[in-house]
Amino acid sequence: MKIIFGVLGNETNTFSSDIGTFERWAPNGWTTGPEVITRYRGSPEYAGGMIRAAEEEGVELIPTVALHSAGPLITKKALDYAMGTMCGMIRDNLDGLSGVCLGLHGAGAAEGADDLEAYTLEKVREVVGNDMPITVSLDLHGNISEDMVRLSNGLFGIKQYPHIDMAEAGYLAMKTLIRIIRGESRPETALVHIPMFTNCCNACTFNEPMKAFTEHVAQYAKEHNLIDATYFHGFPYADVECAGASVVVVAEQGAGAQQAAGELARWIWDHRHALDVECLSPEQALTRALEELAKPGEGFVVINEASDNPGGGCPCDGTWMLRELLRRDQPRSILGFLYDPEMAEKAHKAGVGGTVSGLLGGKTDNIHGAPVEVENAEVCALSDGKAVYVSPMSKGQPVCYGKTARLRIGQVEVVVTSILPGQTLDDRPFLVTGADIRDYDIVCIKSTTHFRAYFQPRAKAIVTTNPPGIHTADYSLLTYHKIRRPMYPLDPETTF
Repeated sequence: MKIIFGVLGNETNTFSSDIGTFERWAPNGWTTGPEVITRYRGSPEYAGGMIRAAEEEGVELIPTVALHSAGPLITKKALDYAMGTMCGMIRDNLDGLSGVCLGLHGAGAAEGADDLEAYTLEKVREVVGNDMPITVSLDLHGNISEDMVRLSNGLFGIKQYPHIDMAEAGYLAMKTLIRIIRGESRPETALVHIPMFTNCCNACTFNEPMKAFTEHVAQYAKEHNLIDATYFHGFPYADVECAGASVVVVAEQGAGAQQAAGELARWIWDHRHALDVECLSPEQALTRALEELAKPGEGFVVINEASDNPGGGCPCDGTWMLRELLRRDQPRSILGFLYDPEMAEKAHKAGVGGTVSGLLGGKTDNIHGAPVEVENAEVCALSDGKAVYVSPMSKGQPVCYGKTARLRIGQVEVVVTSILPGQTLDDRPFLVTGADIRDYDIVCIKSTTHFRAYFQPRAKAIVTTNPPGIHTADYSLLTYHKIRRPMYPLDPETTF
């Protein structure tokens, strides 16, 4: 048995004014060929689970590419290059091929392809034909379409947010594919859309209220002997027709997949108000953080700026939270990281102990806050930005922030980088500059939920702020053109 596999995904924020070049899609490059197995074997990524399942079953595994990220709408040039590379590798290995296992995202979009996952599956089908079994692992924030169901033999979503179970989704997708090839399984996939956006700020599956939703779906799947069932939260920041929450059930033929998906969707809809979100401004968030800090107990308080989350396609150079820290000249506070190649370069030229002046942040658009003018900011530390993740989400995987600097402006410290590899998942962007987060009272980061996998067990408290941004919890600030309406909570009177 020979199976080919690959990972190609992007969480696309169509409200971004940035350009989704291949370099923006893959800021630290991408992995191809045999290196995919070398790099991802034993990792907590989709590919790690796929490799583990195939090796357990003694399957000959052919790797293609591995790349998943977040950002703006992907250009046609970038898409053609990535898709051409992957499909070319599949074409070169067609002889004796038994099946295909893919790690996609579910909320990808590109020029000419609003549904990137369906587009990818169509391109792969053009190579392997309609009879070749294909299974797919998907991100919890996937906007699932009927075409994705039609073009695959099973869609398997991760269940946890932060996404600490990517390997499990890849493992199940590969195991199911192998069973299909052996004739041991004939699964069918059912999809039910729910006319609602699930707010990312209240969707951490470690905590209530979302914990109860996740457990309900898991218990239902167990009781009804389903192969898999996923409550896809959807991705509200992709203005595409299939945007929104959904339930996907994979079950053996005749086992009631469609009924199960409908019943789960109804339960989620009936409990939707539990997921409503409170939005705090930076001023309110810092005030609340200081209140938490004053309570008994040791430790730092995290303020996460959810609306400028680069893991959701944001620029990561927004200044709303930074401006509030500077306004109060908040002692023992640090923000990291801010993407500003220009300022990072200035700091490296000035050297440690030198000073830099100029505009900091706010250079991508006029949504996430205007640039902050700084004078004689002290350069505390410099780094090449190379690190290895310790977050449970990507433990052991290399990351590079490029030229990195830690600046001190009054009593506030700011980590600036020249590369934008994604959101702050752990303490690495601080640590590469010599900053130990335990030495601070207030730690500000740009992330919505993934940071919790590392920071929640360590922080005294976490406070979320939602200033204007393209990852805002207030959807009324965004101008939609393509989504289905009505959509809760945009349209409060939505029915299901």
